[in-house]
Amino acid sequence: MQMIRPGFGIIFFLALRGVRKHAFSSFLAILTIAMAVGLFLSTWKINDDTRLAFNHSAGGFDAVLGARGSKLQIILNSLFHLESSPGNLSWEQYEIIRNTKGVKEAYPIAVGDNYLGYRLVGTDPELLTSHQWKPGQGYQVEEGGRVFSPLAKEAVVGSLVAQKIGLQVGDQFHPYHGLHFKEENKHRDIYVVVGILEATGTPADRVIWVPIKGIQLMDGHDKSMSHSLSAVLLSLKGAAGFSLDMKYNRQGNVATLAWPVASTLSSFLDKFSWFQKILELVAGMIAGVGALIIVLTLRNSMNERRREFAILRCLGASRTSVSTVIISQSLILACLGVIAGFCFHFLIHIFVSHVIRENTGVLMSGFSVGFVGLYVFCSVLVIGLISGILPARQVYKADLSENLKHHT
Repeated sequence: MQMIRPGFGIIFFLALRGVRKHAFSSFLAILTIAMAVGLFLSTWKINDDTRLAFNHSAGGFDAVLGARGSKLQIILNSLFHLESSPGNLSWEQYEIIRNTKGVKEAYPIAVGDNYLGYRLVGTDPELLTSHQWKPGQGYQVEEGGRVFSPLAKEAVVGSLVAQKIGLQVGDQFHPYHGLHFKEENKHRDIYVVVGILEATGTPADRVIWVPIKGIQLMDGHDKSMSHSLSAVLLSLKGAAGFSLDMKYNRQGNVATLAWPVASTLSSFLDKFSWFQKILELVAGMIAGVGALIIVLTLRNSMNERRREFAILRCLGASRTSVSTVIISQSLILACLGVIAGFCFHFLIHIFVSHVIRENTGVLMSGFSVGFVGLYVFCSVLVIGLISGILPARQVYKADLSENLKHHT
C-alpha cells in the first residue's frame, strides 16, 4: 500500500479538532501558560523599565545637597517629592555651594505645604526657565501662561495636578500647611495660577511650583525659618562630585550630598530584587503546571481518538504523520498560551504604569516585548514540544488492530 503523507493543512486541521474537542482542558492549559508568560514578562520588563524611568526622571540633576541624613530620603524628597525632608539648610549654605567650583547649576527648593494633597515646591523661577530637565529639553508652560514672579504669590501647576483637580490659569487657591491635606491647616495666603507646565513624564508634573519666598514667608510659618530651605538641586561638571562628597559626607557633619543620584536609586531598587526572583520562580512553577495540563489534555485526546488514528493508519498515513498531529496540538496550545500571555502582560503593564504615574509622576516607557519576549516565546514552544513528545510516542507505538476495536 502506498503511504499517504498528509499535508500541513490536514495535520493542522486534525490538531485543531483535538483542541476544540477538549475545549475546557485546552482552555485551562492556555490560561495557565498565559499566566506564567504574563507574570514572567511583567516582572522582568517592569523591573528594567522602572529602573530606566526613575533614572531618566531625576530632572537632569546629578546631586542634591540636603540636611544631614539619608541620601535616599533626600533624593526621594527633593526630586521625586515622596518623602519628608530630613531637615533644613541655611541660605548661607546654598550660596556657598552655588559659588563652588565645578557646580554648574544650583537651585534651592523649600517644601512643607500642599494643596488638596499635592505638594507646593518653592524654588527660583530660573529652574523653570533655564534648566534642562533632559538634554536639549527645558520646561515649557502651556500657551496662555507664564512662569511665576520671584516675589509674587503666583504658582505654576504641574500637568498631572492640573488634570486631577482642574486648576486653570487665573484660578486662586489657599495652600494648606504640611505635606498631607487637612482642612484645619488652611493658610490665609491666596495664590494665583499663572501657568500650567507642559507634561514631562517626570515628578515635576505632580507638584505645584511657587516662589521659594512664598514658602519661607507663608502665613503661620516660623519666622526664624524664613531664610531656610529644604535642599539644593545640583548639576555638576568635571570631578566636582568627588570633591563635594569628600567635603560634605566624609569631613563635614552639617549636610549630606546625595551623589550620584543614579547610583543611589539603583541601590534602592536592588533591595527589591528578591521579590522579582520570587515572582520568576512562581512563573516557572505555573509554567510547569501548564505543561502537565497539556500532557493530560493530549493523553485524553489520544485515548478518545485511538480509533480515528488507527483508521488514518489503515488509509496509509505513516506513524510519523499521526504522531505529528499530537505534537501539533501541543504546539497550538503553547502558541495560544504565549499570545494570551502577551495580552496579559500588556494589561499588567498598563495597570502598573498607571499606578507609578499617579503616585510618583514618573512616566514609564511604552509597551514593548523585545528580546525577552522572543526568549519567552521560544521557551514556551520548547515546553509545548516536550509536553507533546510522550503522548505522540504512545500513538507512534500503538497497536493498530487493538485500536480499531470499539471500546465501550
